[in-house]
Amino acid sequence: MGNQRNYQRRHLTSLTKAILAAIASSFGVGVKAALADPPPAPPPQTLLPPVFCFRFTDIKAVEDDPEGDKFQLAFEVLNWSNQPASGVRIALTEGTNSFVTDGAAPTFAGAGVDRNGRPNGPDADPLPGNQLFTNAGQVVESTETAIQWDAVQVDLNTFASGPIPNRDLLGVGERNTPGACALVPGCRVVGHPNPFFGSPVVADWETIDNGNNVLDGFVITVDDFDESEVISFNWNLLGVDGNPIGMPGTGNEYGFGAVNIARIPINEDPDSNFRIFERNTGVENTSRLFAENSRLVTEYSPVDYDTTTSGAGGFNATNAIATQTIASTEADEPIALFAAEFGAGITGAFLNQADNIFNSPVNAQLIDYSTPEPIDPIDPIDPIDPIDPIDPIDPINPDPIDPVDPVDPINPVDPIDPIDPINPDPIEPPESVPEPSAMAMLGMTVAALIGYKRNRRS
Repeated sequence: MGNQRNYQRRHLTSLTKAILAAIASSFGVGVKAALADPPPAPPPQTLLPPVFCFRFTDIKAVEDDPEGDKFQLAFEVLNWSNQPASGVRIALTEGTNSFVTDGAAPTFAGAGVDRNGRPNGPDADPLPGNQLFTNAGQVVESTETAIQWDAVQVDLNTFASGPIPNRDLLGVGERNTPGACALVPGCRVVGHPNPFFGSPVVADWETIDNGNNVLDGFVITVDDFDESEVISFNWNLLGVDGNPIGMPGTGNEYGFGAVNIARIPINEDPDSNFRIFERNTGVENTSRLFAENSRLVTEYSPVDYDTTTSGAGGFNATNAIATQTIASTEADEPIALFAAEFGAGITGAFLNQADNIFNSPVNAQLIDYSTPEPIDPIDPIDPIDPIDPIDPIDPINPDPIDPVDPVDPINPVDPIDPIDPINPDPIEPPESVPEPSAMAMLGMTVAALIGYKRNRRS
């Protein structure tokens, strides 16, 4: 990804981090760590646990594909909204055209339902993962740019079936962090003896989908997915009435969002600065987005889902055509590597406007990579660059914040030198000293830090 960015990434040094901390302390703000796309706003004085709404559970390559750029991706959805979900719809966004390496952007090439969930394929006994739910839904629509499924969850303990149950995170009310935490498996409140003033923490991402508000086994086939390219799509949970549970400005923000998945060159780490929409924070390869290390593809798919259909009551590709056998590469040699990000409550511009069947507004602005991104306002210059002409500690350019040495013993005109033996300072009456301003204190902090750095250098 780095060779496609048209600006140079800058890395914070320990000194810059210290200055940032000083600025934050002086002005009462925090330094944000980019861990995930911003979640929906919680109720007042309620802290929401970290959750995911969408996660890839298995990715396999399609065998005998001459270009080697065709993959099957299975995913699960979690329903943290305010109503049960009886359908799932995804549609490509314009972000899919952001990084195209061979002249053809990735497209959907089929869809299906894997009743077993992870891993992809018909042979799963007992069911893997942590759920005894089977996906009894079917494909309603499948085109190159949009896919829609019915979502039917069957509990194999009770054989009850129905839509995906919900756990309403935004409906817990004000000042109710414990109530929100109780909805998320594996969550506990820490940091204060009174849990209403503590912080919700989930120690293990794998526990989040242990509840009943989850359904795995939605499968898409993606073609023309080359290294350093991305496929970007909006997702919507549909209510029992067939309408979206939420869209920008209406409904519940946990009922919709956007997903970006990038194919990373083998043996390269994902660039966390790689983003599609301005509200994104960068792709990751963590278990928050990929179950059971599914981001690393080492197997070919045992099932052919390469069937497209359009219109209600269409083809149901549920483990329908078993054309290959599972074949791992030698010593689990990697076939492909992926990284991804998701955001709840955001919708990008649709790649095909005809796919916006619910007339959803768009609230995520596409990043324009045709022009350089603005320089990071937090770190506009590298403070240790030895050739930076405006570097305040550049050894080539004298330090501009110390133009006169106030203790120079041979400076006869130094009016502020208290120990100049040639020109003794006259005794002056004491003057009142005003309280330093916030900016002055910040300047002193910077000077102190620079002095510290010089001492370390000497």
